[in-house]
Amino acid sequence: MMRPQRNGDRVPRHSDAGFSLIEVMSALVILAIAMTAVFATFISQQKSFTTQSRVAEMQQNLRQAVEYMSRDIRMAGYGIPDNVIIPNNIIATGVTSIRSLYPKDNTVGPDQIYILYLFDMDTNQRSTWNTALMASGAGTVTVDNTDGFFPTTGELVIVTDGINAQLFQSVSKTATALNFGGGVYQGTANNTYGLGPPPSTVAKARFARYYIDNTTDPAHPTLMVDRMGGAAAQPVADDIEDMQLTYGTDLNGNDVIDSGEWTPTPANLSQIRQVRLQFIARTRLPEAGWSETRPALGNRAAGTTPDGYRRRTYDIVIDVRNSGV
Repeated sequence: MMRPQRNGDRVPRHSDAGFSLIEVMSALVILAIAMTAVFATFISQQKSFTTQSRVAEMQQNLRQAVEYMSRDIRMAGYGIPDNVIIPNNIIATGVTSIRSLYPKDNTVGPDQIYILYLFDMDTNQRSTWNTALMASGAGTVTVDNTDGFFPTTGELVIVTDGINAQLFQSVSKTATALNFGGGVYQGTANNTYGLGPPPSTVAKARFARYYIDNTTDPAHPTLMVDRMGGAAAQPVADDIEDMQLTYGTDLNGNDVIDSGEWTPTPANLSQIRQVRLQFIARTRLPEAGWSETRPALGNRAAGTTPDGYRRRTYDIVIDVRNSGV
C-alpha cells in the first residue's frame, strides 16, 4: 500500500536526454569523412574494374583476329597446282592471276592481304569431282553430287585436274551439275586452262581479303574479311587499329629465311615461306586521364596525337605451307 504524498516530500527532477550541437556537428563531420573514403574507394574500384574489362575485351579481340587469320594464311595455296586466272583490277591493276598470297603494303595505314586456297576439309561442305570432261568454253560442270554447294550466294568454286586450276562463280545447281556465270570470275572454261578428264577436283574456294575498315566508324576500326564472291564483307574483330605484314622469303633456295629476306613487298610470291603478322588493338572507349600515342608498327610510323586509348600489340610468325611452286 503506497504512502500518500506529503506536502513536504520533494519530487525528483529528471534531466533532458540528447546531444549537444557540438556533438551532432562532430558526428556529421566524421560521417562525411567516412562516406568520402567509401565513395572514393568505390570510384577507384569501379574504374579499375572498367579498365580491366576493357583490356580483357581488347585482348580477346586480338586473339580472335590472330586465330582467324592464322588459319587462312597457313592454308594459302592449298590444293592449287598453278596460278588461277582472275579478272584485272580485282586485286590490283595488272594482276590477273593468283596462286596463294598477294600482299598489299601500306606505309601510312594498315596493310591488306589476299589469300586463295581450295576448301575441302569440312564434312558438310566437302569437295566433289567431275564425271565428264569439262570442255573448253563450257559453263557447266557435271559432278558426282552437289551436296554442300550453295550457288545462290555466288560462292567461288575451283576446278582442278592437278595440273591446271580455274576459278568460277556458281549461280545455280542441279543434283549433279554446277552452273557458272553471271559473276566477275570465269563463267566458262578458259581455252588455256581447259581442264583434264575426270576425276578432276571440284571444290569451294576460299578467296579472302583481310583489311581494316577505319572509315565506316573511325572511332571503332574493325578487322574485316571479304570473301570476294560479291557478298558484303564481314567483321572479324573489333577495335583493331593497325595490321602490318612482313614476308619471309627463301631467295636462294636453301630453305632458310635470313634476316635480309624479310620484306613487306616480296618480288616473287612463290618464295614466301613465312608471314609475320602484327596487330595493334585498342580499348573500345578512351579513358579519362590516360594519354597514349599509337606506336610504330612494321614500316608504318607512330601516331602523332596522344589520346585516351589503351593499346596492346601482338606479333606472330606463321608458316606458309603451300606457297612454293
